[in-house]
Amino acid sequence: MKKYGYYELVKPKLLCGDWIVILDESVQVGQNKLLVIYGIRQCNIDFNRPLNYQDLTPLILRSKSSWDSHHIKEMLLDCQEQIGGKIIYAVADQGSSINKALKLMEIPHIYDLTHCIALILDHIYRDDSEFKEYTEKLAYLRRSQVLGKMSHVLPPIQRAKSRFMNLRPISDWGMNVLNLFDRSPEDFLEEINHLNWVNNFRIFIMELSLLNKMINEIEFILKREGLSKQTANRCIEIINQSNTERLQKFRDSIIEYLQGTIETLPKTEKILCSSDILESSFGKYKNYLQSNPMVGITNLCLSIAAFTGSLSSNELKEAFENTTVRDIDKWTKSNIGKTTLARRVEVFNMGCKYKIS
Repeated sequence: MKKYGYYELVKPKLLCGDWIVILDESVQVGQNKLLVIYGIRQCNIDFNRPLNYQDLTPLILRSKSSWDSHHIKEMLLDCQEQIGGKIIYAVADQGSSINKALKLMEIPHIYDLTHCIALILDHIYRDDSEFKEYTEKLAYLRRSQVLGKMSHVLPPIQRAKSRFMNLRPISDWGMNVLNLFDRSPEDFLEEINHLNWVNNFRIFIMELSLLNKMINEIEFILKREGLSKQTANRCIEIINQSNTERLQKFRDSIIEYLQGTIETLPKTEKILCSSDILESSFGKYKNYLQSNPMVGITNLCLSIAAFTGSLSSNELKEAFENTTVRDIDKWTKSNIGKTTLARRVEVFNMGCKYKIS
């Protein structure tokens, strides 16, 4: 896998002027963060479906203890050298270092739709008294009944980080409870009595349910068909269902995002506005690390480049015949450096001065 990932990463790229990049830093693993930049030619984007791994070309895969804007700028310059021209635009979140690096390079920055929606929801709901009361009651119910007789109706675990990336579980649970009340089955009177407090949040839960319905429909359109004037108008029709003050704030913010993004690239018919495929690759890579988190970032991250391969027999044959272990070792020293595990072994081995007599 490392050989194949190395082959995909270093093989020559097609030199042309229609490249788009998707970039992000991973969450810190050990002492380091991993910067990944994928590329795709604009003419190769299929706006009838979301991106898959085979659509992408790995351009940069490098680990550092921290990434500032100047380091990221250097990597973007490396990308432009590989593709033989200026990058049309970049899809990324609003990380300050990435944002500043793109401004320094004068590359248009398309804000990732998923992160944008999460940030909008954060601004609307984080300090909202009704939202806080509802989620606190959910958390208390879960803590108090996790081993109790009501454990079969517990609400879902709430995410400590990035909770606004996915509010659907807590709204779905609330709607299930409301449906239970409306049916009032005699067999579940004990559960109904125990969850009776949820009725006080009926309007709020229905608002969250409508919000999630609108988000799902917007993402379904934009992540498959891209952002254009036509898809933006369809999304605006969906969010015009907003019927509460909070939902109207959501509507106004989404309209601002859609119009602002289109104005960033007025000559582009359809704009790629999702970096979900990169988040997915980070998730797959982190699954490999779960068995031994002490290791930190290693050259196993070459799997992120390997994901993009076609796995054709000819390509695999060429990769395995032309890539040596020495190539991977050399790449690792230049791009990864010493791993957390290597440092640990070095320290403890050097400290082993005592012998049992």
